[in-house]
Amino acid sequence: MLKLDRCVSGFDLHWPKADRPTVRAMLDFIEVERPKIIVLGGDQFDNECISHHTRNKPYYRARSAYLNDQRGFESDFLNPLEKVLFKDCEKIWITGNHDDWEFQLVESNPELEGLIDRPAALRLAERGWKVVPIGRSYRHGKLSWLHGEWLTGIGNQAGVYPAKKLVDVLATNAVAGHTHAAQAFTRVSPASQSQKWMGYISPILGKVNPTYMKNRPCAWVNGFNVTEFQENGNFNHYPIVVSGGSCIYGGRRYGKK
Repeated sequence: MLKLDRCVSGFDLHWPKADRPTVRAMLDFIEVERPKIIVLGGDQFDNECISHHTRNKPYYRARSAYLNDQRGFESDFLNPLEKVLFKDCEKIWITGNHDDWEFQLVESNPELEGLIDRPAALRLAERGWKVVPIGRSYRHGKLSWLHGEWLTGIGNQAGVYPAKKLVDVLATNAVAGHTHAAQAFTRVSPASQSQKWMGYISPILGKVNPTYMKNRPCAWVNGFNVTEFQENGNFNHYPIVVSGGSCIYGGRRYGKK
């Protein structure tokens, strides 16, 4: 049997607005399949309580919400995730636009510098996580992961084909999140019959009908991704859609039994 480099990536958890059945399905998959790489692709936190969108709207800013969200994330998501990972698993934390609202808060309130910093508070470096700044990417083999906050204009109102925009701009194979609707697009080179690039938009770990959507129709779907690499860096990428808390991969069911 081939010894593959397997990566599991999850995007847009938006804690505490996570879809718990989807998270459980991903953790179940990781515990069984034991990937060598885990990528959290941005917007790990929703950060509604410090968002510029909720400024002067105390309805959305419960007392101690920032600290409570952090504690819940660590106890209910981060600790269980690390428990099922290989000890030498490569752990990647990509900063998304919701995560970056922390820096925007500090920009307006510099007296909070050093206090509002999730990677530091969660001791990510000490726990072995590599933190990728917003706007940057992580690459393994012939594939890059990034959050993709530039794929949209206002909010999550993306164009019809964010996967096309992703691969057209980057001219490389890439996986992004941010727009929440799973999608893929292939870019070809007019100068080469063999050179092609794939752009993928990931399904999400967060809720697909959060309150701010006000029941608006959308193409958002829950899920995560599995990518398997050959020795030369070539890969197969599989978006795993989770429905009703379960999914199937390789003939085996994960999640809700």
